[in-house]
Amino acid sequence: MNNPMYDEFAREYDSAIQNNSYNAHYERPSLLSLLPEVNEKTVIDLGCGPGLYSKFLVENGAKVTAVDGSQEMIQIVKEKLGDKIQCYVQNLADGLPNEQDQTFDVAVCPLMIHYLEDFTKLFSDIKRILKSDGIFIFSTHHPFVDYQLSPSGNYFLTEKIVDEWDTVGRPVRVEYYRRPLTSIIQAIVDAGMCVITLTEGEPDSHMQESSPESYQKLSTEPGFLFLKCKVVS
Repeated sequence: MNNPMYDEFAREYDSAIQNNSYNAHYERPSLLSLLPEVNEKTVIDLGCGPGLYSKFLVENGAKVTAVDGSQEMIQIVKEKLGDKIQCYVQNLADGLPNEQDQTFDVAVCPLMIHYLEDFTKLFSDIKRILKSDGIFIFSTHHPFVDYQLSPSGNYFLTEKIVDEWDTVGRPVRVEYYRRPLTSIIQAIVDAGMCVITLTEGEPDSHMQESSPESYQKLSTEPGFLFLKCKVVS
């Protein structure tokens, strides 16, 4: 999938999401609120990007493995965290072939699965590598929001979307997939996990000052979807 924001513009992206509205003041606090205590836990950060979650996890005592499809993002993570973390490049559409069964207490996957046309293999491998009491937490685009961009007008299809985002301060082409909520939940169930928490998040108070228009929008409309899942015994 052609997404230069995470390759060509990787460092600009890293800088932009440190304190912006949708990432820093909506997505991250919403997803972090679902995390269990991670001190001395083994955690895998899937679609780690420039390592903001990995840094938080390391600072809170977790033993972290970070994985991303972008070599540039993994290089940024290595520069930031060095030998405090294990990290490597992997096309997550192919799952997690390098990881052993029942290795991790927690898997986190922030805003990544919508870049995969099919995440069946990934979800299956997440279940495989989690311990029997393991937790999987992820965020993704809200299906009701993405449906507004559907080229077919058929909500129940999985469709490729081509858009432009100005995350790095100028329009950059992005490609991702939209799909119905049913497909997301069914993939979780088919992998042998169940949803224990589902939220639509909320902006934190800092956004009210930095971007009141975005704060109003995200306080009254959905933006992303946040799910916490556990392994079914």
